[in-house]
Amino acid sequence: MEIEKNNEEKISTLIEDLTSLENYARDLLYFLPLPICLVSPMEIILEANTALEKISGYKIEEIIGKPVEDFFAKEEIEKLLKETREKSFTERKEINIFTKNKREIMVSASTMLRKSEGEIIGYFLGFFDLTEIKKKEKELQIKVKELEKFHKLAVGRELKMIELKKEIKTLKKEPIKGPSV
Repeated sequence: MEIEKNNEEKISTLIEDLTSLENYARDLLYFLPLPICLVSPMEIILEANTALEKISGYKIEEIIGKPVEDFFAKEEIEKLLKETREKSFTERKEINIFTKNKREIMVSASTMLRKSEGEIIGYFLGFFDLTEIKKKEKELQIKVKELEKFHKLAVGRELKMIELKKEIKTLKKEPIKGPSV
């Protein structure tokens, strides 16, 4: 009887610990500022955090249970998950996420394969919004083109000045000819 009671207490404690750990993991997932989702082996979204909700415009209830290809270009997400299965993870792969209002947002995706006893049980997908970085990159490209244009003009002007100085030097060395009569 005593052993049975001890076992029941141990089981009860383990259940409490497991519940506490599940709550901790869920709280951490929702706290993270990076969009994250858990995907099943059949490529269905099982869990998502509020950061994914924010970037996509969808409510979590609209995300969970949907195929990942509803939110990403089919070819891009297939390629990403295939590479994840081959390497067990990917890092910083640029793909587009589709928002609820049909906007495409470029994100940097990192993934990790989830396995249990050698079997694939799903994927972790994390994203970093590249919108601002791409915007700055575009602005910098415009500035670089402007600078290249200016450089070309400035160098061309300098080369012309050097050429004119040489011509002046040459003309100074030549004797001055008066008007012919």
